[in-house]
Formats: sequence, C-alpha cells, structure tokens
Amino acid sequence: MNPKILLCVLVVSSCLFAPAAYAINCSGLPTSFTGNEFPKGNFFSNFNNPCYLINLRGGGGNGNGGAGSDLNAVYWEIYYKVDPRYQLIILGEYPNARYFSVTAYDSHDSISQTILDTDIVPVVSYQVNPFQPGVAFVPGQKYVVPVNFGGTPGTLETGCMMNGFNVDVNGLDATQRHQGMNWNTDSGLFQKFPKFPLHVVDTPAHTNPNTGGYIMIRAYLDITSSTRQTEPHLIVRDVASGCAYPAAYAIQNLQIVTDNKSIGQAWIDQQQKKKHQNYAHDYLVPYCYGKDSHNAVKWSREAEYLNGTNPDASYIDAPLPPALLPATLAAAGEVMRVRLRVPIPPPTPCTDGCSRSGNEQMRYMSLSFLTSGTVTMASLADSAFTTDPNGYATLIVGTGAVIPSWITPANGYTFLDLTALNGYEDLASLHIRNILPSASFGCSGQVVPYNTGVYTPAGNLMSDYLPVVDHPLASSLPPTAAPLVGPSACGAFPAGQPAASPNCGVDPSPAITISSIPPQAPTESPVAVQALPPITINGAGFGLLPPGLPFTGESTWLLIIDVTQNWSAGYTASPCNIVISNWTPGTVELVANVNQNGLCPLVSGDQLNVSIWNPQTNSGPATATVTVAPN
Repeated sequence: MNPKILLCVLVVSSCLFAPAAYAINCSGLPTSFTGNEFPKGNFFSNFNNPCYLINLRGGGGNGNGGAGSDLNAVYWEIYYKVDPRYQLIILGEYPNARYFSVTAYDSHDSISQTILDTDIVPVVSYQVNPFQPGVAFVPGQKYVVPVNFGGTPGTLETGCMMNGFNVDVNGLDATQRHQGMNWNTDSGLFQKFPKFPLHVVDTPAHTNPNTGGYIMIRAYLDITSSTRQTEPHLIVRDVASGCAYPAAYAIQNLQIVTDNKSIGQAWIDQQQKKKHQNYAHDYLVPYCYGKDSHNAVKWSREAEYLNGTNPDASYIDAPLPPALLPATLAAAGEVMRVRLRVPIPPPTPCTDGCSRSGNEQMRYMSLSFLTSGTVTMASLADSAFTTDPNGYATLIVGTGAVIPSWITPANGYTFLDLTALNGYEDLASLHIRNILPSASFGCSGQVVPYNTGVYTPAGNLMSDYLPVVDHPLASSLPPTAAPLVGPSACGAFPAGQPAASPNCGVDPSPAITISSIPPQAPTESPVAVQALPPITINGAGFGLLPPGLPFTGESTWLLIIDVTQNWSAGYTASPCNIVISNWTPGTVELVANVNQNGLCPLVSGDQLNVSIWNPQTNSGPATATVTVAPN
C-alpha cells in the first residue's frame, strides 16, 4: 500500500479523537494472538482508535512535572513496568512549541533514555519536523516513539506491521539504567556509613536491567490547541505478533502501564530513590568560590540528582534571605528588583510561519518563583521580559508596596504583581531554568558545576545572564530602567578549586593524581567488554570542566587509549568520543562511546591508559592503566 494512503488512514482514524457522532464498540476485541486476527491493514489503521489508545496524565506546571515545574510547560506522563513481552508505542502530533522531548525515567527516578524534538523523525518521510532549523510549524505532522523492553519480535501478523513508517528510528530502550551518580565508587561514603546500601547498577552483560519507571513528554510554550487529536497517546503492543492490546485490557489485566501516580510510584525503587537523595543532597558537600556583595541572593547550581530532571536543562537556585520575603518588602515599602541579560531565543512558537535559525543562544530560559514547599507560584519565560536591544531586562516584583506609575514596558520595565497570586506570602526561592544553550554560548547554567555557587572573584560564571537581585524602595526606582552591566566572566574558572560551603574561597589545586579506577559494583571489574562502558576516575587535582555538564564530545583534558587495539577516545581528533556526566576536582564519571558498530573495539585483556589534565592549571597528565575484563 502507498505510504500516503497509509497516512490517510492514520489521519482519518485520528479524527476519532474529536467528539464522535457515533459510539465505538470496543467489546470482544482480541487479547491473544494466534496469527490470523488481523489479516488486513497495518498497525495504525487497525489500532489508532479509542479502543486501543491510552491517555497520558497531562497538565501544566504543578499539575505534572514534579517539584519546581515550569508553569509555561505542559507535561504528560505515564508509569510503566518493564516486561519483554510488550512494547509501548507513543503516538502524537508535533506541538507548536519552543521545546519538546520524550524521556524514559528508570526505577531510580533518573534518566534512562531520551529523544529531543530535533531528533524525532516524522512517522512518514514527506511530513516535516517543525523543530528543525528553517522549518515552520505545520499542523498535523505526526511522530511515533516506541519504548522497548528488550523483547524479540516473532512472526508479525500482516495487519500489525509498521512497514513504510518511521518508528524504530525514534526508539527508546527502557531496559537501560541511568549512568553516573554511582556512590558505589565513593569509598569515603562507606567509610563514614558502612551500612549504606549499594547503588543498584546493571552488569556489563545487561543481566540486571531496569525494572520500571515512567515516560515524560514535555512541551514548553506550547500554543497548540489541546484536543484528543493533538495530545500524545500510548498503545501497548504485543512483541511476538506486533498486534495491540485493547486499552482497558492493557491497564486492568496486563497492568503494564498506569497514569495513577500512587500505583506507578510502587513500580519505582523507593529505597534507591531515597538513597540518591541522601547521597546527592545530604552527603555530598556544596562548594562556593566566594560571596557576591552586589547580589542579595546566593545563586548555586542544583545537585546532579533531581527527581524527573529535564535531560536538556540546568537549574540554578537561590533561597531568599529575610530581607526579600514578601512581608518584609511590603512593610518596608520596597520591591524585589531583578536585573539580568536574557539569552537570544528562537522566535518560536508562532502562527506566522516563523522558524528556528539554529543560531539562537539558547532554546529556552525562564525565571520561576517557588514556595517553601517547592511549588511554583509563577514562571516568566524569556519572551515575557521587556528587553533593550542588547537583551538587558529589569524585573520589578511587587509584594504590597505602592508601585510607581512609571514602572511600565514603555520605560523598560517588566512587572510581576505577586499579590495577585494565592499564597504569595510563602515565596521562598528563585529558580532559573536554561534549556539547550548553543555550543558557542558559554554563559548558561550548564557551565556551573553541580552543587556549586555561580559567583567567582572574577564576576560569576554566567556573567550578566545571572540575575542580580536587590530590594530598593519602590519610590526610588528611576523613571527609566537602565541595564546593569557587569564584568564578562562567562565560564572563567579561577586557577584553583572552590572551597566547601559555607567557607567560600579559592583553594589551591593539589597535585593531579589518579588514585583508582574503581568498579561500578563490588563484584565487577573496572572496565569490561561491553558497548558504552561506564568509567569512574578517582583522584585529586582534576579541576573543573569548562564546557559545562553534561558534556558529549572530545576535549584536550581527558584521553583514553587502548594500547592493544591502537585506538583513542575522548581526546581531540579521536575516532570515538565520550559522555561526561560529572567532573569534580576528585572524581570524573563518564561513558566511553566505544565497542559499537566495529569502532574502537574492546577485547578481554586489552590495556587501557586513562589520562587526565587539570583544565584550570594545565597540569598533568595523570595516567592510570587498567586491564579490560571479559565481563
């Protein structure tokens, strides 16, 4: 059958998402498949209808998305259990939005795998992906993302095939556990807490896969009309036959997915989730270089482990001191003034045919206001700020003081009246979200190390793109907003390492040494024969990684050489790159993109040399050798 005809079937069936003039009979549908239940059509013509479509729990801001959610975003989610007999098929239309992604989270509430909007291929080749540079939004462009549980297809029934459609190219493997954040490699933790449970990790042979989690679909600044046709849905597919299970049967009998959070949370390993929180937020020490006397708040990047974190975002937070609490401001006749430079975003979303150039500084930025319970009260997207030609903005936040009449956009001001929001008195912190900075933009939150303050003696690691907050008298505000221009210090790390908070300072870097390349679990080898081996490097004097975290690519600061096979990875001009999830002065966690598709092969007995340099002092390399084990 012609793919265009197939798509027509898909489109016609999607019209059933709208209020139907007739009832659809979903009784008596097959729940087991012997080979002749669906001899005609294809997967979409047979199953893309309300009898098989499962709703995802959806909503904006605090309704979904977890603590500290962005009120300019829409989040859809559904929980799953990993079972190789089944496959999840997510169907939807590209939203008219600024940013969009589909992410699978594992049983530790951490990222398993994700696919970004630009990488999602349309279900048929003649449709377009509106997130590609130069491509304008067109309604009705469809995508399909399969979520795989490790099963092997059998003999597919004719009416259950997806031939002619782009599906597998968008696949997520939900059997994968997250990489990094592995406290098994931290000997100091177990010296202090000998009974701390081990981190549950996979084996090199993939014999301890992920067991469950949830899918989250995000769309920021989504102006798409919300209908059953435009919202994403899910179908549970039988791997052996390729056919689909009726929605009610999949939920009630198979119990493989649920949009009920209380049920879904039982499929999450609550002990491991709690220990991640303990390790990241209680055990690991926060760091800082100094205190900014010009800023009334202390901005720091959050810890690496956050429940439901966006894989493409960084989060910079600042708790509010007593002088900036709403009641204090109102009683003093003061306002909160926030001055910053807003990164250049794309013009999307729009309805006039605009598109991304691909040269924007950042895909999305927002400033959110959170309560003491991390509930988001308000979120201002980049497009909500009144800016001058250079992107500078002045935000005035009112909490009860009389606001002068000249605080208007015409005079360069952005105004937020918190008193119009319920519970505004509980304002407790500010939250910056940066999504997808360009490789050439070095002033985003991603350049700040996890759990580290943004300020440095040279200025701060984000320069003017970090808000400066103060609390002047409302009556003293100038008639016209003026930009606050600070020193240009984006990504400029001191030639030392940050001190442990609250004793901020620049400590001298010790001599660079590698003390160990520990195994990912006590019963494993440091490096084994597998695709994408995880590697942890412990030592001292490593400094911090200037390009920011996470980092994928090559640099001049880390080099892996397989002496036996004569290849290198991670260093400039190496044939294979690496993914660095975290880099601290004493630990680097990475995944080497090797031993796949015949490139950079690993063989048992190979000798690997791992070398590292300090990016701030240029000292090094420190080198360690490890032998590759069979598994």
